[in-house]
Amino acid sequence: MRKDIIPMSIKEFKKLHLVKKANEKLITQARAADVLGITERQFRRMLHKFLLLGECGLVHQLRGRPSHRKLSENLQRTVEDIYQKEFDGYRPTFFTEKLASEFDISISKESVRLILAERNLWTVRPRKLKHRTKRPRKPYRGELVQMDGSVHQWFDGSEGYCVLMLYIDDASSTVYARFYPYEGTIPAMDSFRRYIQRYGIPMALYTDLHSTYRNNNKKLSIPEQLAGNTADTQFSRALRQLSVNLVPAFSPQAKGRVERCFHTFQDRLVKELKRLNISSLKDANAFLDAKFLKEHNRLFAVAPALRTDLHRGALPVARLHNILCIQEKRSVAKDFTISFQNRIFQLSQPTIAKQVMIHKFCNGSLAIFHNHQHLKFKEVTHKHLKPDKTNKLPLPFQALVDPITLKEVPSLYAS
Repeated sequence: MRKDIIPMSIKEFKKLHLVKKANEKLITQARAADVLGITERQFRRMLHKFLLLGECGLVHQLRGRPSHRKLSENLQRTVEDIYQKEFDGYRPTFFTEKLASEFDISISKESVRLILAERNLWTVRPRKLKHRTKRPRKPYRGELVQMDGSVHQWFDGSEGYCVLMLYIDDASSTVYARFYPYEGTIPAMDSFRRYIQRYGIPMALYTDLHSTYRNNNKKLSIPEQLAGNTADTQFSRALRQLSVNLVPAFSPQAKGRVERCFHTFQDRLVKELKRLNISSLKDANAFLDAKFLKEHNRLFAVAPALRTDLHRGALPVARLHNILCIQEKRSVAKDFTISFQNRIFQLSQPTIAKQVMIHKFCNGSLAIFHNHQHLKFKEVTHKHLKPDKTNKLPLPFQALVDPITLKEVPSLYAS
């Protein structure tokens, strides 16, 4: 690697983007800290490092090293033994205080709760929902973008009943939309990629609880929580790789701006498509891009409270495609074949990899990677016929049996 190239994650690039905006006085330090979810003091330290060391100052210095906060197995067993012997039935908070005062063991109550829950010594209890109130618009463009899909009969014809994927900026009400046959992972990824290429990468995305955006079924076990795993969907995993915060809305009223926009589209857009005799997805998307969205934004978009645009620049097209795609691990068989979605693929060269990552792109094409290296492959189209385990001869050559006497009778085809 060249010395003048600084390896930086997308999350660190997001911090650098806001630090530069604050350094140029285009955004206040308080607002930048709020977007990153840190305190103003932390942001000022980050800005000081940037001014002192440049972009290198924002790269995490502990990258590749084990965490100093990781609890050892001996300490976890000690906590378990103390709890079972003397404090059985104590709540995690009270037990944490006892560990600090009587045994000089200072760890957080959350770590204690996870240790006890992993060993079935404490039952994890769900938290109560918080009361939510009406919130004002975000002041910066790109700080929060609301996203949703509307299933509706948008136009006449066989493709008339489809889904409109819609994005609306919370600060300016600028809208981007595109038609798809259904609401799912591929439409969400394809539409978000097109939004990024037009406006840039937003700081956060506000969605409902659709299974495309949020895993509502899988619950992580206690060991998975201790390991830091997350119950990602394909789309939420892509957002995490892009360092875009996913904000769930627990009611339609919470994302009222995008819901009201759908009412407007179901009135105006439906009438325009009918008037122009548009009856296919391709023609409808062309009409959206060429005329309707521009006219709608001219009439309904508002000026944000502050002029700075927090959209980050779009990534290179190839990298964006490799993030916004289906990514699944598959095992490599001994004959260097891989099975994926009832299809078999043969690797062109031998590899020591036991597992590979398959990328399925929005256009349906596939790519196979191992340690970020592209592997060549071809699909196996022929199938091996399984041998007949019964080894029965065809009917003309089998002996016939009388069902009453159970004796063999001559076959009609015997010579």
